[in-house]
Amino acid sequence: MFIAVLVIAFLNMAVWSIATPLFASPDEPAQVARAVALVHGDLIGTTVKNAGNAITDITIPAVYSYRTGAAYGSCFVFQPNVPASCAAPITRSTAEVATTTYAGRYPPLYYAIVGLPSLFTSSPTGIYLIRLVSALLNAVFLALAALSVVAWSRSRVLLIGLLVATTPMTFFLGGVVNASGFEITSATCLWCSGVVLALERADKAPRGLVVVVTASAAALLLSRALSPIWVLLIAALLALLAGWRGVQSLARTRPVQVSLVVLVPCAIFAVGWIRVAHALDLVAAGVRVGAHDTGWHLAAGIFGYTGTWLKEMVGFFGWLDTPSPLLTYLVWYAVVGLLVLITLSCTTPRFVAAFLLLIAIVLTAPVVISYDEAHRLGIIWQARYIMPMAVGVPVMAVALIERSGALQSVRRRLPTVLCVALGIAEFSAFAEALRRYTVGASGPVDYLHGAWQPPLGATAVTVGAFLLIGLMMAFTAYLVTTDPGRGDPTRPLLGRPDPPGATDWRTLEA
Repeated sequence: MFIAVLVIAFLNMAVWSIATPLFASPDEPAQVARAVALVHGDLIGTTVKNAGNAITDITIPAVYSYRTGAAYGSCFVFQPNVPASCAAPITRSTAEVATTTYAGRYPPLYYAIVGLPSLFTSSPTGIYLIRLVSALLNAVFLALAALSVVAWSRSRVLLIGLLVATTPMTFFLGGVVNASGFEITSATCLWCSGVVLALERADKAPRGLVVVVTASAAALLLSRALSPIWVLLIAALLALLAGWRGVQSLARTRPVQVSLVVLVPCAIFAVGWIRVAHALDLVAAGVRVGAHDTGWHLAAGIFGYTGTWLKEMVGFFGWLDTPSPLLTYLVWYAVVGLLVLITLSCTTPRFVAAFLLLIAIVLTAPVVISYDEAHRLGIIWQARYIMPMAVGVPVMAVALIERSGALQSVRRRLPTVLCVALGIAEFSAFAEALRRYTVGASGPVDYLHGAWQPPLGATAVTVGAFLLIGLMMAFTAYLVTTDPGRGDPTRPLLGRPDPPGATDWRTLEA
């Protein structure tokens, strides 16, 4: 099962890699340059004088330089009606050139992995290979998330929560060069495995499940500058779900104790890097606010961006210049809204409190963080920064709904209906993003023969995406509807009997 999900997730991200023009995703020129410089031995670079502490000088092959990437997309980035065919061919020069990046201070783990192809080739193909390594890395965490449900949960319905959490934006960011994709997929894995551990296996934590929780938490800690905050908040919310008895039981478990030996050094390194490397020093490139804008007036203005951020969580592609079609937003909002309402109506007060606290964090953290930095950087927040917390909403919702037994009468049919609806919405978003680059957002509906063509051609990529999205939805529906446990609290763990005295997962309460 793990291999099947890994392949399906990787291929779905790979088609996004192919369908998106090079350097046509948020900050990709700077992040490619960061990855290449790091694997070539330049850990941070040299601070550029008079340009702000965030920007550093590095020396890398010309094809990977920030200047190359920025020049290539300059004619169509932020101009959705202009197809990518306007761009001149990317230079194939392998000469070492001095360039800059504003990502040089970002935590190094992601870039040290995805930059490896640049050691073997310096060409536009190398950029696609970097993207594909990124897609594979992100697919691993989505596969581990699915494994956590199938192997250690007594109900596979949580796979629906995972499916809702992996929006088109997740696949888009996972298929390009951006550490946000890594942050989101590792957080998704942490949420899935952590919810299973907290709600179902707190009385006796399986070693394999603890390993997945530890690996995803460590990866999340080391992914981006704000990630340690998200790990701390996720851990607190999972502890609230587990209850005091569950936390005590987990603390006495040997695998959990060993996991802390791994996570504490990772946390120390993450925080140390942020402080020593000044990873939170950013370019002041946000929407400017007035010098006298303070208090509730400024907070209300920042909160006004929430609608845009909600759309970005579902899917806003390119350099956030290409929205998904209306159908995609309607389907995702309807599904998430339905899950929220059912969760609030069928769970216990403690679980409702944890769920509402998560939603409050998703809605208010961007405002609080943006408020603190608004006068120095402008309003630079994007939805991908809060998505590590937002993906927990559908995951927690489905877990709590299944625990309550509220949808037992429709659990055979509802997963299939949701998979069909989400599949249509997912493909619509992909097709719209590809259409924007082939013929422009205002171009004809028939984009298959547009002026710009991705590798393999628009027709092949579109057909491939259709088949892969269909396969992903069908496989999810199959796993859920053929679940041998069907939510049975006596279902054995991985085919083995539960330990004597194991607690019924539906009645465990602190």
